[in-house]
Amino acid sequence: MNQLKEGIKKTVDINADLGEFCNAEQLANELKILKYISSSSIACSGHIGDSKSIRVILEACKINNIAVGPHPSYPDQKGFGRNPMNITLRDLESSLREQIQLFFTVANSLSMPVTHVKFHGQLYNEVAQNKRLGNMLINMIYSIDQNLSIIGPANSLLEFIIKNSSIPFISEAFIDRRYQEDSSLVNRNQGNALIESIQDQVHQARSIVIDEKVMTVSNKNIKIKADTLCIHGDNQNSLNAVKAVSEMLKKENIQIHPPSL
Repeated sequence: MNQLKEGIKKTVDINADLGEFCNAEQLANELKILKYISSSSIACSGHIGDSKSIRVILEACKINNIAVGPHPSYPDQKGFGRNPMNITLRDLESSLREQIQLFFTVANSLSMPVTHVKFHGQLYNEVAQNKRLGNMLINMIYSIDQNLSIIGPANSLLEFIIKNSSIPFISEAFIDRRYQEDSSLVNRNQGNALIESIQDQVHQARSIVIDEKVMTVSNKNIKIKADTLCIHGDNQNSLNAVKAVSEMLKKENIQIHPPSL
């Protein structure tokens, strides 16, 4: 068994993006994922989802003691929130507030605490690099609940902005996405954006957690320090991937636990 490097923490969060199911089979897959994760970001009507889907996932998360938060996006169900959108900051803020409030309404009805917010898709990518957008969203989240953390990409402009604010930041890395040298994700439109092999996903997860580095598409190792690993619940092999990553972490004596802020 490999020994942890000095200074490397012995816990890591695994966060799954859930509530994105379209049928019973996909829902069953999402519910099985809950056995291997410690937190969940749940779609709340922007790219998919409604009060019923939110409730189904929240009830299951409550049973499995999973930390939860809303997963709002551009109001773009046609493009699943993954396309650029021509929308004013005012209209975007209004939509996001509605999405987050919908989530809180369901969570409060179940007496479930809400721990974080994680933006979805194109909005996630843009807020990581756009200072004006980032400041707007930070102020919006703070006005909704001052105890909410924001999950965002490690080494991003958003991380820098938030760490100079009063909102806790949870740095995230992906096991199934390839990275550029500037720590941004390769665009999904490119053929090499996704890591589909479970073995390769486990290898990237281990590199992130144990070595605090990730290999870029240009075959260069860059430093990355992440509090949470992302699992996309809508991926076909997500269940097998999270099981394999969970087993790897256990062998390395690393506990899967929500972020301690």
